[in-house]
Amino acid sequence: MAAAETQALFQQLVILLTLATASHFLFRRWHLPMIIGEIAVGIVLGPSVMGNAALGSYRYMFDPAVVGTLAVLGSIFLLFLIGLDFDFRAVYTRKNVAVASGGVVLPLLLGFATALYLVPVASIGVNGTQFTMALFVGATLTATSVAITAAVLLELNLLKDRVAQTILGAAVVDDVLGLIVLSVVVGTTAGRVSPVDLVILVAEAVGFLVVGMAIGIYVLRRVVERVHIEGNTLGVPLGGFLIAVAITFLFALTAESLGLSAVVGAFLAGSVFANTTLQEDFSKAARPLAAVFTPIFFVSLGLQVDFPAVATQFGLIPFAIVLTIIAVITKVVGCSLPARLAKMTVREAVAIGWGMTPRGEVGLVVAFAALSAGVVGNALFSMIVVVLILVTILPAPLFRRALKAVQAERHAAAGAPPLAETGPRHG
Repeated sequence: MAAAETQALFQQLVILLTLATASHFLFRRWHLPMIIGEIAVGIVLGPSVMGNAALGSYRYMFDPAVVGTLAVLGSIFLLFLIGLDFDFRAVYTRKNVAVASGGVVLPLLLGFATALYLVPVASIGVNGTQFTMALFVGATLTATSVAITAAVLLELNLLKDRVAQTILGAAVVDDVLGLIVLSVVVGTTAGRVSPVDLVILVAEAVGFLVVGMAIGIYVLRRVVERVHIEGNTLGVPLGGFLIAVAITFLFALTAESLGLSAVVGAFLAGSVFANTTLQEDFSKAARPLAAVFTPIFFVSLGLQVDFPAVATQFGLIPFAIVLTIIAVITKVVGCSLPARLAKMTVREAVAIGWGMTPRGEVGLVVAFAALSAGVVGNALFSMIVVVLILVTILPAPLFRRALKAVQAERHAAAGAPPLAETGPRHG
């Protein structure tokens, strides 16, 4: 790398990491997810504000190749960590799968229909069609982020409640189903859109997860465990972890080669080491890497947000309003109904629906994949990011109120006086 390119890399890393860290402190004071702050930093640094062409020579431009590479690493380490926390035996209960399925199918279908009929043709990417664009939009609505949900449950000391256990378990299944949907949608960008092709794509995605998990558990995990033990004996404590990272990139490469998404491979690699003696050591080793690269991934999303481009496509504004409403309603209804059928009370089912409503990391990964594949344009991507931010923040107070209603219902049934308000109110 030439000296000028090296200096540019260092300069951009200084700016990105410093501002991302500053946003963490600011947004945590507001009790908001740190990823929202990181995206906000990108929006300010990108074409919407400081990178606006109207500023002429005063605007600051980031090297798309450099930021793009660092962002991909951020998404890989993020999904690896998510996979490390995935326990098939703990989360794959019939109730969790039912709740998660309802929260994937309904948002996917109605999100697809909304995009199909409301997105202007001009907003489709150079490599996209109306069909593939609508599929990607629907896919962004499928995955649930429990960062805010878990914070509310912790605040009310309800993490061990059956409502919380259902939400947290279903959210993990939700992510897996969302990644399968992403893999199928990525496959459609290669022109595989017939019913037979779609069935084959689903089979490939599921087959990759099943075969990859089997090879990982019965072959690769044993190799890594041996390397980890030998490394600790010889004073090379990170040897096993480095091999696990190599396996992560191998799985990501394999997924890409099959026409799936690389992040699916990263998630699978992490899940191979979940619920093992390696999990804690690998989580401790991976978090510093994620702490460096994952904020850059979310900042990079903000850098792609182009509000001046949105201003030239006013048809996207009503689409964004409708999509926000659809994103909320479909999760609440899609998750509440299966929970109710699983013998939970009406108020418990509604609380689960609101707890499953926030979107976040995986939804943004899907949106980034759509932009990278050229299926959506910058203006449409910008509006999708705004919608995902809104449906990450807005449900929190309603979820808190639904949990209070559940507690009041239980205390009333037990003949106890209503619970007093506890914990700080924020959100």
